[in-house]
Amino acid sequence: MPALYTEVKIPKAQTVVAYQSRMMFVGSCFADNIGSMFANAKFNCLINPLGTLYNPLSIKILFDYLTSGKEIKESDFFQNNGKYCSYLMHGDFDNEDLSQAVVRAKDSLNNASKFLKTADVVFITLGTAFVYYLNENNQPVANCHKQNPKLFTRRMLTVQQSTEALQQICHIITEYNPKIRIVLTVSPIRHIADGATDNTLSKSTLLLSVNQTAQTFGNVEYFPSYEIMIDELRDYRFYESNLTHPSSTAREIIFERLLQTYCTQQTIGAVSQVENFMKSVNHKIVSPNSPETLTFAKNQIQKAMQLEAQNIGLNLEKEKQYFNEIINRNK
Repeated sequence: MPALYTEVKIPKAQTVVAYQSRMMFVGSCFADNIGSMFANAKFNCLINPLGTLYNPLSIKILFDYLTSGKEIKESDFFQNNGKYCSYLMHGDFDNEDLSQAVVRAKDSLNNASKFLKTADVVFITLGTAFVYYLNENNQPVANCHKQNPKLFTRRMLTVQQSTEALQQICHIITEYNPKIRIVLTVSPIRHIADGATDNTLSKSTLLLSVNQTAQTFGNVEYFPSYEIMIDELRDYRFYESNLTHPSSTAREIIFERLLQTYCTQQTIGAVSQVENFMKSVNHKIVSPNSPETLTFAKNQIQKAMQLEAQNIGLNLEKEKQYFNEIINRNK
């Protein structure tokens, strides 16, 4: 039977991910998607400590904060429609109370800084080479927060500018944590609002920058999520209804390719077992006080303990607590 698509060949990576690995995901909403899939499979993950970031300059600013001890200040926020926002971070950090907004951002950065210091791998997903600069100080912004477009100037980074930012990112991360591995990828999400041509130019700029950076640093690798999406999965049935975001099926396929690239067969098998176990956790219990539910909960605790014993670093304490609460309610 003739092949129905051209497969993107991915060599086995030097980076190895297992359940004892500490993984950080930073970048576009595709980083959120893939990071969440690893987290749902119970890997030890930290995802976008300041929310979604799309361009190399904003990602560099984040890592400057994480590795330098620099702190978020009240002056980094501005008031907008009754809430305090910051051009350094996503709108998820908006708050009606300024002090709470600052505290939340500080806490997230402090936690991420500690995590990064002992992390095994950081996945950085680049969304666009287009950057919005605040006119009053010519500083790049991570999010415009739906402000008046006249406040900003939009420019696309050159390949040199993008490469310099990426290499600075990799340098400061490696200097901060010499044992870390870095995986760079370009988001397959099309920024169609930029126009088809500008989106292609933007993605091409990022791809060239990533290639040069991966060739420069011994601890940096590239994962071709962009190529998988536009080549293997080029049919629109692999997109959401907006025709720009990968569908859940596409995300699952890319996640499987990530596992095949960065995990051993033993870990891949464990992921399958953990995913099946998590279905039991998410199972809707109809009769919480029945003998059958009590037996079910006890069996799931035994399964959790067995999975933990078989996979170093796997933590199912939260799930065991959930089933213990069911048992205690039946006493």
